[in-house]
Amino acid sequence: MKESNLIISVPANCKYCYKCLRNCPVKAIAFNGQHSFVVEEECIACGTCINVCPQHAKTYRKNLKEFEELVGKPFVLSVAPSFFANYDDPAKVISLVRRLGCVAVSETAIGAEFVGLEYLKYLNAGKKVLLTTSCPVVVNLVEQYFPKHIDYLIPVVSPAIAHAKFLEYRFGELPRVFVSPCVAKKEELKGYYDVVLTFEELDEFLAQYPKEEEEEEEDNDTCAPGTSYENGTPKQSHRFFPDPPYPNRARYFPASGGIIHTLEQDLFTHMIIEGINNLIDFLSNLETSTKEIQGTVLVEASACVGGCLNGPTIRKERNLLGRKEAIRKWNRILGELNQDGTRTVNPAYYKLALSRTFTDRSATKQVPDVEITRILQEMGKVHPAKELNCTACGYETCRDKARAVALGKAEKDMCFAYLVEKVSSFGNKVVDETPNAIVIFSNEKVIYLNPAAKRLFGSYDETTVLNICKRVSNEPYRIHELFLNGRKYYFYPKYFDLPEDGGSVLLFVDVTDIVVQREQMDELKRKTVEKIEEVLNNQMKLAQDIASLLGESIAETKAHFMEFKKYMIGDENANV
Repeated sequence: MKESNLIISVPANCKYCYKCLRNCPVKAIAFNGQHSFVVEEECIACGTCINVCPQHAKTYRKNLKEFEELVGKPFVLSVAPSFFANYDDPAKVISLVRRLGCVAVSETAIGAEFVGLEYLKYLNAGKKVLLTTSCPVVVNLVEQYFPKHIDYLIPVVSPAIAHAKFLEYRFGELPRVFVSPCVAKKEELKGYYDVVLTFEELDEFLAQYPKEEEEEEEDNDTCAPGTSYENGTPKQSHRFFPDPPYPNRARYFPASGGIIHTLEQDLFTHMIIEGINNLIDFLSNLETSTKEIQGTVLVEASACVGGCLNGPTIRKERNLLGRKEAIRKWNRILGELNQDGTRTVNPAYYKLALSRTFTDRSATKQVPDVEITRILQEMGKVHPAKELNCTACGYETCRDKARAVALGKAEKDMCFAYLVEKVSSFGNKVVDETPNAIVIFSNEKVIYLNPAAKRLFGSYDETTVLNICKRVSNEPYRIHELFLNGRKYYFYPKYFDLPEDGGSVLLFVDVTDIVVQREQMDELKRKTVEKIEEVLNNQMKLAQDIASLLGESIAETKAHFMEFKKYMIGDENANV
């Protein structure tokens, strides 16, 4: 299980809320070490987790450094059709990009013109169901989760790849840059473009450059497309608009129904399926549905509801309707650049190789039923009634969750019901095993005694226990001395009410040993002080006795000395 290098996780931000998992349509999220990450081989790169994470713990690989290396050097830029719906003033953005070294700005819709013609070839081949392959997320979904339906995918490259081939034909080895609202394009277009950016990245990069002074005083709707105005003087402004050649009908490709519009919808049966969950439902029942289909049906498939105009990194300040109107507005403005039709792209001229193949990249892994059952039992779900299927963990069913645990993608503690039961079990165990007595009582009766309380009050009737509880609860902030079962106890009470249940809880914290030890210590201190005092008194008496004896001895010695002196020198000096 490998962590995605496209959808990047930020562990420090992850709060284990499971919102990314709840919203991921293919559950390509794994949890490890108190954070989540995206599993590379399971991710379809839809970008849902990026948009829904409230903590911004999911982002995507940025390519700004690679783009910065191109600045000041010649390169060509491919702008997706939704570019004109994303920016309030796309012309100024194009102008600024040209200042960075861009020598040509080309519409990706040109590639869509090529792709549309290829689609028509397959529509005329008579196959029952054809799934469009312009959306890389749709292709990922089929290849990874519905590989048995690969044959329904139209084997044609996406417009972005077709456009890359077109740009290579026209500009040779000049570096190519692609910009769109799609995160999945970063993987799809590897090897076709030197740099693949989202609109967010382009905004971030351009923000570091000073804005150009106003070069237009009139709105793009009113000024001629080939002209801008500065100080009232008209001048050529081709640098504000994409370069020719121009697409014919494909500028609507990113909008809902845009592919069908490009192909002229009256010519064939078609349907539009948008949103990954809708696509999963459609693909899950495709085999059954094909039996009822008459003729050929083109399915315009898009991972984003609203098409690319609602891509994961498109600006949200303007709603979907506003974006559609912006596409119409800019289609009209850009159409004026090619009023005579002489600069319309001619796909037949370029002879580009646009076919592609698909690969079975099945991401579904099987887990034996016996393993799933074992994990469910470990989570306390010992029978079907315990399988709540509440989806709180992010999985649709408890069995899906158990399967993810078996695959190492999830943890058992992610189940809220399991956690509640576990905590409740721990709580009950604490209450049962604590050496302190717990009594729940009301004014009229004793409601509950834990095992320690039963041992303490078991030989007393309810009235006696109730009176003890009331007396102790009236003085909850001092140590109480109680004689119970012929023994003296000391308790420090903890008391609180249960207003909703009409009862009170009294916890008898047994501090008998502490009080007894304190009393014993006090007695030891008293005896020690008395002993020291006795020893001191004895020492003082001894000192007094010694002093008395010493005094008598000195007096006697002096008397003998005086007699000796008198004998030696005579009486006349005896008193000297």
